[in-house]
This record gives sequence, structure tokens and C-alpha cells, in this order.
Amino acid sequence: MSSSPLAIPLIVLMALALQLPSVADLLTQDEVQQAEALLDKQPRTAESVALRGEIEYRKGNFDRAGALYKEALGMNAKTARAHYGLGKLAIGKLKTKQAIQEMMRAIELDPKEPLYRFYASEAWALEKNYAEQRKQIEEYIALNPSDPDRLAEAKAGLEMLKALGNDVASVDAPQNPAPIPLRKSLNLVFARVMINGRGPYEFAVDTGASQIVLSEKLAGDLGLTPVTSTIMHGVGGGGKIDTKLYSVKEMTIGDVKIKNVPVGTFNDPLVTQLADGIFSTAVLSDFILTVNYPGNQLEISRKRPAANPASEVLPAWYFSNLLLVPVQVNGQHRGNFIVDTGAVTTVISHNMAATLGVDEKTPGAKIDLGIAGVGGFEGVVLRVPNVTFKTAKNSETFPQVVSINLKEMSKMIGTEVAGVIGFDFLDEYKLTLDYYAAEVRLTK
Repeated sequence: MSSSPLAIPLIVLMALALQLPSVADLLTQDEVQQAEALLDKQPRTAESVALRGEIEYRKGNFDRAGALYKEALGMNAKTARAHYGLGKLAIGKLKTKQAIQEMMRAIELDPKEPLYRFYASEAWALEKNYAEQRKQIEEYIALNPSDPDRLAEAKAGLEMLKALGNDVASVDAPQNPAPIPLRKSLNLVFARVMINGRGPYEFAVDTGASQIVLSEKLAGDLGLTPVTSTIMHGVGGGGKIDTKLYSVKEMTIGDVKIKNVPVGTFNDPLVTQLADGIFSTAVLSDFILTVNYPGNQLEISRKRPAANPASEVLPAWYFSNLLLVPVQVNGQHRGNFIVDTGAVTTVISHNMAATLGVDEKTPGAKIDLGIAGVGGFEGVVLRVPNVTFKTAKNSETFPQVVSINLKEMSKMIGTEVAGVIGFDFLDEYKLTLDYYAAEVRLTK
């Protein structure tokens, strides 16, 4: 009996009807566990190995991710997703030329994949080639990606680039800038900042802020006109809000002047009571920065400090203007933590709390405490007792720490954030940030 050309197998019809998402689709939706489960059922090919590398990247296992990307290229040198993965790892270590090379190779192999364009724009931005950054953002938008948050970010970035031109956040500073006095209050450090010749204004100095932000009141007082709007992320629950973006002609902190600065805004009433704005140290990433807690000053240098046996050098990863370092929790659980002078306390994610045996169902774990920030606040807050954070040379033990939802923050960065190192960990150290060496130093 001859078969009819219409006799399509039932399982195929069901798959077509359901439009089952691919592993790549699930990763775009940040459904990492589902993506991994689906990938486990697929044959081992260069593409599947590269996707497994992406899953390890999302988990924060960067060395394992790099090994898988290279394995995929060994199987097929034209695996675009493997080149893309190596490009993201290069961005994380601020190896800009390698990042650009890998991203452009991924685009050459698969010009229709929007994500490659998005991260290529980030690589070109690190090279300060804003014309090429703008081109890649335009290509990303034209490909009509399905990620609404990232698309909103791209459109806002394009509008800011049009407004600022090719001279974005340019820094003018003397050869040896004088230390900038810091004031401690409520587990934060503050510095005085001038804006367009007016001020000084009180800004929290924040290594955990991806960009400079002003209170909406200050933006109004300065007569700033919005350029565009976007979604801004921060710690605490949903952790994202719509925000207006502005262009500031000049900001001055100490001896340092920064021109054509893109800034966001916030209207959180608690934060507004404490500060006129949040100063992201990433804007000064061309310098070596030391937040000297014992000395109450921010030190800026063009030279890396000499080797100091009292210092611990932590390898860092750079994502979305933030620095993440590996930390051991209770001796056996490893995670990547944001180094955040703008966090009043050290916190862990709900995922990390779960590995320590604490979740919403744990008796006495839930507490009525709002965690506020420029990205909004909401969600469940948990109490986790007896937690020790350890690096190779230093450790800090707390009778209890707070656990909050860091899912949106992890999604923004593109990899799992296990927690945030805050004031109560850092306040006895000199904290040195070397962005381009991708290192953080702790000196007691």
C-alpha cells in the first residue's frame, strides 16, 4: 500500500501545533533549567556543545563554558554560537580586540541572529568606537528580536548615541588626581559632585551601579530635558522600572571632569532622602580606583599599585559595567558576587539560600523587610543564619544574612549572580578596582 504525501507522523503534527521552543529560544527567555533538560535529549553536535557552553556561562561556570566553546569549534570551526560565546567571555575580561574579532566572526557566519549584533555593539563600545557600536545596535533593532527588555535597552542606547555623538563620557583629569574625600553614613560612602557648574551635590559612590543616576528632583532643578527612556535594573524583587535618560554636559568629582555623560533617574523616596544621585565608578574605568574605607577617600591613579603582600588579588569578570568576583559560601558553595559599595549590607540570592537549605517554607526564614534601591523593591526576603564568605586570603562571618530575589539582576547581566558584597564586608578594607585588568584587590 502506497503512502500518501499527507501522511505526516502524528508526533510531527503535535510539535508543529505546539511550536515547541528550541534550546536557544529557552535561553533567550532565561529558562536555563528547561534548556538544559531539552539539550540532554539531543545528540552531541558542535551546535549542542556550544549551547551547553552557554548554559555553563549562565550558571557562572566561565572556565567550563570556555572549554565547551573551544570543543565545539574543534568539531566545526564555523559554529557561530561558539564564536559568540568566546566573544562574551572576552568582553567579561575586557579583552576588547578578541571580543570584537569573535563577535564579528559569529555575525559573518550567522548574520540573522540578533544577539550577536547586541553583544557586538557592547564590544565596540569597550573599544570606544561609538560609530560601529551604533551600527550594530541599528542592525539588532532591524532584526526584530523577541526580547522586549533588551530591545528597549537597545533603542534607548541608540537615541543616546545620536544625542551624544562620538564623544561619550570623555574624562579630563590631571596626571595625578588628588584623593577625593568620602563621607560615611548609613553604611554608604558619599562624595560631592558638581553638575554643569552647579552644586555640590551629594552622590553615593557605587561600584554596583551600571550607570550614573540622578534623582528626578535634581534633574528637574537642573532643567535637564529627557533624551529617551528605558528599563533600569536594580536589586530587590522585580528590580526593574521605567526611567528617563538625560545627557549631562559636564560632571566634576574632585579634580576629574567628565563631559557628555548619559545619566538615568530614580524617584525612590528613601534613596532621595539619602542622596542627590548615584555615582557609578564604571565611568572612571580608565583609571585604577581605590575606595579607601579606613582613610575615607577615593583614590584615583593611572598606574597599577605595586605588589603588596598584604593585598589579595581577586580575578573579576566585567558585565554590564559591574565587577563580579568568586566567593565561597560556608566553605563548599561557590558563586559570583557583585562588588557593591552601594549595598548597605551583604546579601545572597534565593538560589544560594536554597543551596544552604533555606527557602520560603523554612520556619522563621521569611521576614518583613523591604530592600529598596534605584531599581525598585518587592519580593520575598529571607533570613539565613550563620553564613561565612571566604576568598583565598580573607573571610567574613555573619550571624545572619538577608536573601533576596536576584533573578532580574542575573538576567540583565546574563549570568547567575549569587549575591552582593556590601558595606559590612568591605568597610575594613581598601577596595581597589582595576577594570581593564579585570581584578579587584582587598587590602587590610
